[in-house]
Amino acid sequence: MAKKNKTKKQSPVTPKKKKSSGISGALTVFIIASLTVIIGIVILSRFGDRLFKPEKPSKEVSLFISDESGTYLKARTDKIEKGTLEEEITETVASLIKSGAGTVPAGTRVLGVKVDGAVATVDLSKEVIKNHPGGSTGELLTIYSIVDTITLNFQEIKEVQLLVEGSKEETLKGHIDMEFPLGPDKKIIK
Repeated sequence: MAKKNKTKKQSPVTPKKKKSSGISGALTVFIIASLTVIIGIVILSRFGDRLFKPEKPSKEVSLFISDESGTYLKARTDKIEKGTLEEEITETVASLIKSGAGTVPAGTRVLGVKVDGAVATVDLSKEVIKNHPGGSTGELLTIYSIVDTITLNFQEIKEVQLLVEGSKEETLKGHIDMEFPLGPDKKIIK
């Protein structure tokens, strides 16, 4: 007996259709792109000034502050941004005031600086008088803290005229004449 070759009739294979991932893929790309933009905005808003603002060159200055005994001045170094002479003097005096050494009374502000030849005119707020504790040594230290800080850091400046709220004052507290420009006093520095 002959064997019949039974072959099963196979139906043609039809590939299964893949579900369209085009929409979900585009949505994923959109979400990732949106998150990247949002994170970028957050980073730029927080750190952008540091990333894109070039660091200005700085200059080291000596601030002359009261020593521990309160009878002499001593130097302490600080850094300021380089700029015009008037900007550098303004920043140096502001740094001296902020130093917290108490040589220049708290609350004193630099209202302006003008340079005319070898004389720097520094206009201070009224707190330099109002908040000053007084005493001849204290007055001497305050005045020469400012004068020495300016004249010994900026060689082109030989004298400093101090103003208070735009006016020349006879003294801060009755001891040191400040109606005229003052030169440095290195004898008070230890």
